[in-house]
Amino acid sequence: MMDNQLEQIRDIWVNAFFIGNYEVLLQYEDEHFKVVYEQDGRTESNFTRYDRIAHAVKNGVWKPKKPDVEFEAYEFDRDQTACKILIGLAENQQQIQELWQFEETWKIKELRFLKQKRAK
Repeated sequence: MMDNQLEQIRDIWVNAFFIGNYEVLLQYEDEHFKVVYEQDGRTESNFTRYDRIAHAVKNGVWKPKKPDVEFEAYEFDRDQTACKILIGLAENQQQIQELWQFEETWKIKELRFLKQKRAK
């Protein structure tokens, strides 16, 4: 089943982020991957991101905090080649959205920190 594969890849990707292994991130992030922070109206391209992670890891300051996830909702398109994942955080009702695309393997195209809080 496709989504099992997505879950496995997503686990690898998430873990790579937390340990700062940008070489693995590179494998599972689309070449045009970007992180969008709606609140600040800023977007980070993958290149600045890998640099920043590599630099932080090298200096021993890469310590991202694991968010307290309340729910994750997977929404696949009809032919199962695209998936939108909505993540609700327990902390201050924040939501994160991931866009994944299947081309030979699952890759993430966008990670978006939504401005809109979720309904309580």
